[in-house]
Amino acid sequence: MTQSSFATILFLAWRGCKQYAFSSLVAAFTIAMAGGLFLSTWKLKNEANQSFSEAAGGFDAVLGARGSKLQLILNSLFHLEASPGNLSWEQYELIKSTRGIREAFPLAVGDNYMGYRLVGTLPDLFLKHEWKAGKKYAIEQGGRVFSEMAKEALVGSFVAQKLGLKIGDQFHPYHGLTFREESKHEDLYLVVGILEPTGTPADRVIWIPIKGIQMMEGHDQSMAQSVSAVLLSLKGSAGFHLDLKYNKQGNQATLAWPIASTLSRFFEKLNWFEQILSMVSYLVALIGTLIITATLRTVMNERTREFAILRCLGATRIQITSIVLGQSILISIFGIFGACVTFFGIHAGATQLIREQTGVLMKGISFDQVSVYVFVVILTLGLISGLIPAIQAYRISLSENLKPSS
Repeated sequence: MTQSSFATILFLAWRGCKQYAFSSLVAAFTIAMAGGLFLSTWKLKNEANQSFSEAAGGFDAVLGARGSKLQLILNSLFHLEASPGNLSWEQYELIKSTRGIREAFPLAVGDNYMGYRLVGTLPDLFLKHEWKAGKKYAIEQGGRVFSEMAKEALVGSFVAQKLGLKIGDQFHPYHGLTFREESKHEDLYLVVGILEPTGTPADRVIWIPIKGIQMMEGHDQSMAQSVSAVLLSLKGSAGFHLDLKYNKQGNQATLAWPIASTLSRFFEKLNWFEQILSMVSYLVALIGTLIITATLRTVMNERTREFAILRCLGATRIQITSIVLGQSILISIFGIFGACVTFFGIHAGATQLIREQTGVLMKGISFDQVSVYVFVVILTLGLISGLIPAIQAYRISLSENLKPSS
């Protein structure tokens, strides 16, 4: 096929798309929705699994009250859910001095400010701990870490942005994890620092001294020497020994370890949702294929005389067939572009929602082998959709379609 012949086929295929623009756009839109939905489902699930595992803040395990490991991780590291219970300060001291423990930081929760959690801990979490290999928490210029015995606060970057908090501002905490105007504490806290963004749940928290939570006005004084959980960094095989001690032999506490595998099991439980969305995308793709076929059949019924004239002017059967297949491929290419736009839109909305609700920063948009697979499938569907109309075009009869109309 010469270059001029190819250009002519492409021109006539494009002309067919323009002539039946509405049907072509509907078909391309349907294919785009199917491809975009499938890509979004696949990518978001895998990116969320990886991003949540990497957002553990540099910790290997969490020790907390007896209960669900997943709830303990979500509450302590991602600041979601409610605390399953408390540990005594003695239990924190014991785990801190246990062999194989590199770091142990206690947490205390139970209050909020305008819906954002207050989490009590020790200043060393921000002075010594590496939340990522080689990276310690950084504080915006002019700020500092709170003092252990002062009513001071270190505000996560996301909270500071949303609430407009800055160094020198003061605020009253509210009791509980849900903001209620009538539950305001009398205590007044001073913002002494703003954390630089980390892309982890630490950005969505207001950090204060652990004594601030324990001794907060209105709190049960019997809880003044308790902690909600202990974040742990481990050495060597300490995880196996602690898992045996707390989870298999003891009944006083729960060790959530390893964090990554616990989160992976959680995401595996959501496979049914992914499968439902995949089935919907397959169904939408099937509908799009049928729409393309119906559109091209309509084109054939209304352009048979035009194709017959082209045959008389020297066009071969293969060239006429290529025009029909070219139109189906053009619709599929529009569908691929639409799938990318749909994927970008869903990904941007979902990542923003995840960021606001969990503090986890998802990775940027990228394409991989699955993306290429989806694009190839869309093109294949386009070709399949055009086969029946193309065969009809191949068999077109000159004598019947060139008869003068009565």
